[in-house]
Amino acid sequence: MRLPAYIALICAVFSACGGETDKAVGESRAQVNDSIALHVAVFPSLDALPLMVANDWGILDSLGIRTEIAVYRSQLDAEKALVDWKADVAMSDMFRVGWWQSLGKPIRFAFSTRRPLYIMPNRVLRIVKPAQLDDRMIAGTRNSQEDYFTDQVIALIPRRKGQILRPQINSTELRLSMLKAGQLDAAVLNEQQALGARHAGYSSLKLDSVNISGFSGFACCSQKNIATISKLQAAYNIAVSRLCSHSDVLHISSEIRKAIFISDGVDSLVVPSRDFAHSSLPSATKCKEAVSWLHNRFVVSTNYTGDTLLVSY
Repeated sequence: MRLPAYIALICAVFSACGGETDKAVGESRAQVNDSIALHVAVFPSLDALPLMVANDWGILDSLGIRTEIAVYRSQLDAEKALVDWKADVAMSDMFRVGWWQSLGKPIRFAFSTRRPLYIMPNRVLRIVKPAQLDDRMIAGTRNSQEDYFTDQVIALIPRRKGQILRPQINSTELRLSMLKAGQLDAAVLNEQQALGARHAGYSSLKLDSVNISGFSGFACCSQKNIATISKLQAAYNIAVSRLCSHSDVLHISSEIRKAIFISDGVDSLVVPSRDFAHSSLPSATKCKEAVSWLHNRFVVSTNYTGDTLLVSY
């Protein structure tokens, strides 16, 4: 195995052990560890921001929801908090929820958010089209929207000849750091880290034919009050409207920007009207597509139908 691949796999082991950051961020007026509060687990991604500012700006309080938001290093860490009953709601995607359900975990996908993904190649390799990814290494997270996205991109490579290595590196911030250090051929990044890469002079591949909208969003413990989840989604959408009324995110508290790694330079590249969108109820069609992929990849049993994957409103 090539040296960069070996380094990536070693780092993947360490990244898989990531956990929560030092403290909850953007807490409401409720006290820390308030048993009445709704505990929400997020990770560094732009679609976490509306919920965080909804808390910071009192939108959640106005709807009668006490909320504590904890930032985790990766989506998998946020999901682990959910299945371990340390959180009531967590950022996730339909593929991951199906995987967790196959393990007997009582969580469901609640609502969809805008979370586009990008393939960001190592700029030294001068990769400008999917065909050049053959016999390369693409870092991402297994059994997830990122994994599904990578499959769609690889399918665009004509007459494949080489092996494509796919090391699991759960933290997108770590992936970005490794990409900048030249340790990866390419990495799957969400929009926030993609902006960070562009700020450093990297370019993403043009993949207009790949559509992954509707798969990402928030999941919840299936026992949680659905009315509360509906209010959480309403607060999210109110916050999006307010965010989109500004030309940038520089007015957002430095604490929130620091918590989810929206660093100087990146914050100036965020265009709210382009980068934020109202959440939506999950699509049954997208659900079927996710379940089909899970079956085809032998991630879940063929007996799994996905009928419990979505929250029933």
